[in-house]
Amino acid sequence: MTKTAPADEDGPSYLVAAADRALHLLSLVGDNPGLGLSELGRLSGNSKARTFRLLQTLEAAGFVRQRLPETDYWLGPAALRLSLQAAAQLDIVRLAQPVLDAIGPHCDETVQLRVRQGLESLCIAKWETGRIVRYHAEVGRRSPLHAGASKLLLAHAPPAVQQAVLKGPLERFTETTPTDAASLVTLLERLRQEDHCISRGEVAPEAFSVGVTVRDATGQVVAALLIAAPLVRVPPEREASLLALAREGAAQLSQALGHVGAPPLAKE
Repeated sequence: MTKTAPADEDGPSYLVAAADRALHLLSLVGDNPGLGLSELGRLSGNSKARTFRLLQTLEAAGFVRQRLPETDYWLGPAALRLSLQAAAQLDIVRLAQPVLDAIGPHCDETVQLRVRQGLESLCIAKWETGRIVRYHAEVGRRSPLHAGASKLLLAHAPPAVQQAVLKGPLERFTETTPTDAASLVTLLERLRQEDHCISRGEVAPEAFSVGVTVRDATGQVVAALLIAAPLVRVPPEREASLLALAREGAAQLSQALGHVGAPPLAKE
């Protein structure tokens, strides 16, 4: 939460030269499929030996492949999977922004869409209130999965992700941050049943947030729509209205992604 919400200052550069060269080489393969070792070395500015080592590394990770018995290079399955994930995120952002823009003015609080990325949650879209005191969201900012309304994404994450987070360490941000693994397991089960999460002061003492799941056409949870506000502006009687608004926005976005909801129960 901030009063002026200034942009973060740029920190020092921690560019890893080898990773930079590998990513540049990967881009060259994507832009020029079918080139061989010599051509890729020339275009990348690397020696033939270094280009070979980089390509071997990328091939071992599945990002490039050789079309044997030829010696040319093409994008591999890992690159394709990454591109599909990127396309899906871009699509959900395109669909989400009008929803956030529509519900934001109704609550006049910060609204954001978060997805799970690895062992963290990532803000991929936002609408911010113009109030001087507000919860500040930044697209691209990561947050822990075990605290705040992002717990909803942890509750619906694969078991391997949950186990990795629960093994910790579970960082404590405030006195109310969940840091006991056993208690967190019980809480996650409740969140799966309720399909929403309310957080009071778990990441910052003065912050409130409510999150509701967003599902795709297959019914999988792909994101969480969050409304965040200063805790002082959310008395108990306002929680219900913010939850209802978050549910409305999440339902609209889920519908835009092709989700039709659970079938009605059969009458006996």
